[in-house]
Amino acid sequence: MTFFMPHPPLFIITGPSGAGKSTVVDAILKVKSQKSKVKSLRKFVTCTTRPKRPGERNGKDYWFLTRQRFERDIKDGWFFEHAEVYGNLYGSSRREMEKLLKGRTPVIGILDVQGAKTVKKLYPDAFVIFLDAPKACLVRRIRTRHVAPAELKRRIAKMEKEKKFKKTFDLVIMNSDGKLDATIKKVETAIKRKCHPERA
Repeated sequence: MTFFMPHPPLFIITGPSGAGKSTVVDAILKVKSQKSKVKSLRKFVTCTTRPKRPGERNGKDYWFLTRQRFERDIKDGWFFEHAEVYGNLYGSSRREMEKLLKGRTPVIGILDVQGAKTVKKLYPDAFVIFLDAPKACLVRRIRTRHVAPAELKRRIAKMEKEKKFKKTFDLVIMNSDGKLDATIKKVETAIKRKCHPERA
């Protein structure tokens, strides 16, 4: 089913592991009430069964669920997309998205490439930004997470597959090492243009 009901602007940040999706979105949300070009955004928080990383908070970074609860929610139809990635379940709550899109504030979310493709089908006017970086940068960033060699190999293989889809999305932004501030500004500018095209 595709949803054509009017809703506030919906932005999805996607890209391979290590592209800096969470870092960029967190930075934009942090300054939204200060001197940011983006005056207001609400974050769409997805669900996962993976353990929390240091500093992560439930409801801010993810909704952290037990595998039993997640599998029950799948059976009950709570997710409009879900997948198992590196042994953990990830999913997007239908109820959460519908609640946010009933408001007037633009919504921003972080999804993997498959999830972003699903959202684009459900909400064709969603604006999807693909964050990318040179392969060497991505591999180096993933290694800093101290993943096991087998998982690193799987992530690299998935990364190469995901990069093939980047041109199918609305905008591709490179987040190379040392370019984080520039990347954040580019994402903010793209969001501003979609929210206020008359001011761009």
